[in-house]
Amino acid sequence: MKIIASLFLASLVALPVHASAQSSGFSLKKIIKDSVKEGQQSGSKPEQTAGAPTTTSATTPTTQGSVGSTPVKEGVVQLDGQPIPGSPGLLLDSNSFVKFAAGIRKPEIGGISLGMNVNDAMPLIKKLNPAYRIETLKIMVNNYRGVTAKAGPPNAIPTDQFTVYFNEAGNIWLVNRHIELPKDQPLLLDTYKKALFEKYDASNTLISERNRANYPDFAWSFGMNGQQYASHNLDSKSAPCASLPYTLYVPITDSVTIPNNFRNTCALALTVSAHMQSKTDLIQSYTMLMYSPALIRDVNTMNSLQAEYLKQKREAEEKARANKPQF
Repeated sequence: MKIIASLFLASLVALPVHASAQSSGFSLKKIIKDSVKEGQQSGSKPEQTAGAPTTTSATTPTTQGSVGSTPVKEGVVQLDGQPIPGSPGLLLDSNSFVKFAAGIRKPEIGGISLGMNVNDAMPLIKKLNPAYRIETLKIMVNNYRGVTAKAGPPNAIPTDQFTVYFNEAGNIWLVNRHIELPKDQPLLLDTYKKALFEKYDASNTLISERNRANYPDFAWSFGMNGQQYASHNLDSKSAPCASLPYTLYVPITDSVTIPNNFRNTCALALTVSAHMQSKTDLIQSYTMLMYSPALIRDVNTMNSLQAEYLKQKREAEEKARANKPQF
């Protein structure tokens, strides 16, 4: 059963979303640096990829299977990019994603692909629309960090909004774009469909079902072996990114809504949805969303934080060893 959250989850309502426009001095490097610093200070023990050794080198991946391996048991990845307690670990992480992406027809939105560094992506995003106003986003959940670009009248729904979220290393794990078309320039559904299929269908894609009449929503997903699946939505049969039972869809910004958990078999997901004029084949707006659970956290940073935490813990215990109780 899939539940669509029409309102912010109770756990998110009390956590504000901050979007501050940067008219000058905009520094993505500073955003990344500050975000990592906040992550270090946010808790006594940093998040750790399940299955990772407690003492790791910065280059040791924490996957429990090589790229292309078949999971022994499906697991669940949380919104923070970590497996739920007791669940099988990640099958793909920020290190092994590089090899995975090199072996597929990697999708992109506006020239921005997953795994790209945000500093490299921003000049490309700005070229997409000269009217973009750049804002930084800070979501007080899971230490998410992101940047959004908006075009359109101030204090109104943007006519074009491009959003990216990136991990501790500055590598993008989510891309979203929403476009409101001028009322006198709608898209014909058939034109929209042909353009999507030409752009995103791989030569070996497995299409389960996408022939619904007057239905403008489509999805593509990739399994660990690089196989692409296509349908009207991610829940198609055998699709690696299908929603888990009782999945909630939560808003993490004004324009981005994602599931509150993911299958560990999901390497990459892409969805496109559109709003059509009533009783016509004309599309007035559309939204594209692409993400990879493997990239939500940078495994090297998380392992470094874990190693530092364990070091400080050992030092504190050693220092306390000489203390004696006074009874």
